[in-house]
Amino acid sequence: MDLNVTESGTGEALVVLVHGVLDRGRSFSRVAELLSADCRLAWYDRRGYGASAGAPGVPATIDAHIEDLLTVLDGRRAVVVGHSFGGVVAAGAAARAPAAVQAVVLYESVLGWAPQWDDRMLRQLLWGPEPAEAGLRLMLGERYATISAEARARLLPQATAFIAEERSCRGAVPPYEVTGIAVPLVYGFGDGFPVGGMCEYLTAGVPDAEFVTITADHNAHRTAPEAFAGLIRRGLERRRQP
Repeated sequence: MDLNVTESGTGEALVVLVHGVLDRGRSFSRVAELLSADCRLAWYDRRGYGASAGAPGVPATIDAHIEDLLTVLDGRRAVVVGHSFGGVVAAGAAARAPAAVQAVVLYESVLGWAPQWDDRMLRQLLWGPEPAEAGLRLMLGERYATISAEARARLLPQATAFIAEERSCRGAVPPYEVTGIAVPLVYGFGDGFPVGGMCEYLTAGVPDAEFVTITADHNAHRTAPEAFAGLIRRGLERRRQP
């Protein structure tokens, strides 16, 4: 499918950015500006969001999102970067197509099948009453009460996409095993993020995993682009060369 990929920057290294829920590829624009002299960058709207909201196959599963990312790579090797659920996609690409990925950078990404992670709250939401509406409340937080009913209605299809992709990661069998990630992995998180479960799981499964704390909230790519760019630079420094 045509994901309307945007590319910028110069240099030999390629970085592909994958956004999270209720977001767009262009949310990385400030980060891309900071890195444009260091590398080439590419980003896109995942199926179910932004320009890809009405694409075929929506709502999409994690498998479809991983295949989309590999399509964007198009045979090129890259550092893949994911914010929130985008990191679940990026890590999946590294596990399934290790030859295509040089390093993985994740920011506050939750692999919901990790035994060490307390996933009860989200599972209750995903299989509870009116999950899309509940998901919208969760994603918007305090903003939910401030936007109009029309705005909520416009956002509801994206919340439906969120429910579908998160459910697809919580079946009887994990969508992939992190033991397949053979390249360096940099996991970034803010001060208040409960990283323990992810740290234990990734440390046990990924031979070369590094954890970096930054002073930022969950939307660091928007609110702290310099710090987010620093995580990507770390991935570039540690990337696996041919």
